[in-house]
Formats: sequence, C-alpha cells, structure tokens
Amino acid sequence: MPMSSVCRSLSSAETIQKDKESSSEENATSMGTPTAEDVVNDKSPSKVQRLLVPYSKEALTKLKLDQYPLYVEREWWKTGKRMTFWATWRQLRDVKRREQVQSVGADRMRLKAIKANTILPQAIRDEAAEKLFTASKYDHPRLILNMCMFTGRQRGKIKPYRVNRHLFRKLADHSQLSGVQRAMW
Repeated sequence: MPMSSVCRSLSSAETIQKDKESSSEENATSMGTPTAEDVVNDKSPSKVQRLLVPYSKEALTKLKLDQYPLYVEREWWKTGKRMTFWATWRQLRDVKRREQVQSVGADRMRLKAIKANTILPQAIRDEAAEKLFTASKYDHPRLILNMCMFTGRQRGKIKPYRVNRHLFRKLADHSQLSGVQRAMW
C-alpha cells in the first residue's frame, strides 16, 4: 500500500472522528447534559450531575485525574473486599475475625477475669458470665486461623515467616527470605 493512501486514510479517519466528537458535543448541549465547563462553573453542591467529557489530556487535567491519587479511595477497597486480594475467601473471613477480636479482645479478657475471680460478689460474676455468653460467636480468639499468607494453606506453616513449608523452601532456595540460608556441610 503506498504511503500517500495510508496518510489519506488516516486523515479521513481523523476527520470522521472529529465530526463524531463535534456531533456528540452538540447533542450533549442540545439535550441539556452538562459538560465539564458547566460543572466547573456551577458551584451548587446539591446538584448531582453527570459528565460527558471526551477522553483527552485536557479533560484529565481539568478534572485533576492526572494527579495523585489517581483514583478515589473507597473503604471497602482498603479492607480487601475484592476478588484478587486474598488467596481464598477463608483468608478474608479470618481477617474479619482478627479485626473483631482486636476490637473486643481486651473487654473479653476482663470479663473472663471477673467471672473467674472468687473474691468478687456472685452477682457481679454472674453479670460478667452473662455478657460473655451473649457476646458474638466470632469474638472468640480460638477462631483465628494461622494460614499461609500466599496460598491460604493451614497446615505446615513456618510461623515466623507466615508461609507454608513448600513456599518457604522455594523462597529460601532463591535467597528471597532475609536471614535464611540453605544448610551446607
């Protein structure tokens, strides 16, 4: 294919694209849909408006999407409620249990100490026992699972590194664990 026809086809494709953009902008203004300029100029916080802005460098700069942070942080994203964050859903459940135990663990320990204390009056001990009985079943520290942070495997963990024995050996062989050397004699 000659170079002139390639340039001609590119230039014709560019004009078609520009025509589409101009017609979409005209449709947006005729239908009453706000553009980026309308939203920037409008200062009323009560209106929720939808933007129709073509993707370009100017639009990214105007909407400040080219600056850090590039995304809007959401609480559910921080806590890892997404498919690719944990190896298994069991790990997410374990994280939730750890957070629950962390929030009520100290109170639970105090209530257990009050319940077991024989010097205190029986009414106070019974009240502590009732609070322990009515507490959530996920508050119990025994429900926390120690599992491999990469695979979710519950057996054969090397506790200081929080990985299972298979990964431990693989990472140690490739010198990817600090302070671990392959035994040689």
